[in-house]
Amino acid sequence: MTSNKEKIVVAAMDLFHDNGFQATGLEDILTSSGVCKSNFYYHFKSKEELGIQVIERKIRQMREKFLELSLENRELTPKQRILRFFEKMLEFCEEHGCRKGCFFGNLAIELSDHREELRRPISRFFKELEESVHACLAEGCRSGQLKLHGMQPGDLAMPIVSLLEGGLLLAKSHKNSTAMRVNIKLLQFCIED
Repeated sequence: MTSNKEKIVVAAMDLFHDNGFQATGLEDILTSSGVCKSNFYYHFKSKEELGIQVIERKIRQMREKFLELSLENRELTPKQRILRFFEKMLEFCEEHGCRKGCFFGNLAIELSDHREELRRPISRFFKELEESVHACLAEGCRSGQLKLHGMQPGDLAMPIVSLLEGGLLLAKSHKNSTAMRVNIKLLQFCIED
């Protein structure tokens, strides 16, 4: 049986992704979860505390559903790992009609100047993502599997994450996955094996 706390977190996760943190009211979360207000406050002091737990949960899900199957999958070459990550994000994008965008990117745009307690875990996640990309690039260079056209792994990790985030943002904006597909082609050129 699903606990009330779990119902709240799952409902909030979907609502924050679809509507944003600030546009999602407590009543929206209660209606979607089927939990009463007193039960919400039994589990959470505030919507911000819920937001932090939702972000941390989403980070764990991202690791399990995307990072472990791509950037951390040692059965793939470093280039294949990076491309697989982009391809998995493209699949997610298309599965949702290119309307969701990146959970973390959406919240970063919305909250970075207003909610420091929510910005910090999002920033940590993006840094972790950059480190994972950097590790793949560095491994590929050390093993001779990758050529970075004179660039260093540390020079490319952040731009690659930016390429992903920009592709997801444009896919959401245009309601099509063209930007993600073109970015994958660009990435194949930038990290030649």
